[in-house]
Amino acid sequence: MEAYQYDCADPAFEELARVISDLFPEQTQFIQRAPEEGAVPVLAIHWVAMRFGAAARRILMNVEISREAWARYRAMPPRLHGRSFAVLRAYVEASIGSLEEQYANGEVVPKDVTVDLGDEFA
Repeated sequence: MEAYQYDCADPAFEELARVISDLFPEQTQFIQRAPEEGAVPVLAIHWVAMRFGAAARRILMNVEISREAWARYRAMPPRLHGRSFAVLRAYVEASIGSLEEQYANGEVVPKDVTVDLGDEFA
């Protein structure tokens, strides 16, 4: 059995999920959400966080990529995707770090988090 669960219709989304999967605990689910008309592409990440209190806590992180950035990413040759991968990873790491900082400061850690990626992604 694979440690992570990928439910992505588009192989490009699964590739993005695999780039960041090691930032999350095993059994994390990466789900490509079909965008509604005019909506941005979304990679939904469902995981159980053990480090935000005594009890396990379910958290949903939505990685939203602007339509323009996604179109540019898709138009790039695969050999140029490394920069986009690095940006994705940095933003997700920063979001997780922000959650950890909120917890350390005694603040309530939100159950839903959104990471918006635009021109910096592609």
